[in-house]
Amino acid sequence: MKKIVLTVKEFENWLRERGYDKRMGRENFELFLNTGLAGLFFMNSSLLMGYILSNLGLPSERITDKVRFEVGRRIVEIRATRDILEVVVA
Repeated sequence: MKKIVLTVKEFENWLRERGYDKRMGRENFELFLNTGLAGLFFMNSSLLMGYILSNLGLPSERITDKVRFEVGRRIVEIRATRDILEVVVA
């Protein structure tokens, strides 16, 4: 099994590397991050899903629904708080 632990700070850095802080503007970017990882996961944020997939070793862009379905079938456990998201994959 593979366990990944993601933090909101690492997610923020990942977004900044891709220029989302500039695209969203400072206020919106801060609002987005203040939602927290649990909230963004619950809202099915495409940016958070891209970050999760990239940390699982998949390209974060243009993942087909079939690939997402197959990855989803392998998820054993998910724990989420505002600042940390843990995913266990079989």
